[in-house]
Amino acid sequence: MSSTITESMVYDALRKVMDPELRHNIVELGFIQEIDIVDDYVHLDIQLTTPNCPYADNIVAQIKRAVEGVRGVKRVEVERACMKDN
Repeated sequence: MSSTITESMVYDALRKVMDPELRHNIVELGFIQEIDIVDDYVHLDIQLTTPNCPYADNIVAQIKRAVEGVRGVKRVEVERACMKDN
């Protein structure tokens, strides 16, 4: 039986991922730029606050674990960028 993965399910999982420095979840902080779901694959574009974020690798690892915990997800990719001053 195949289960349908929705953006809502992914966002619910991502709300559990906290930025250790800012102490808020990454959804609330606006880090999630785009979510693409194709069958059992989820691709996320995230944007962190700084290119030298000391927690970037940890945040990406937490995102992958959280989304892999969503029912039906088999593969997760996270692409990251950094916010720029205009």
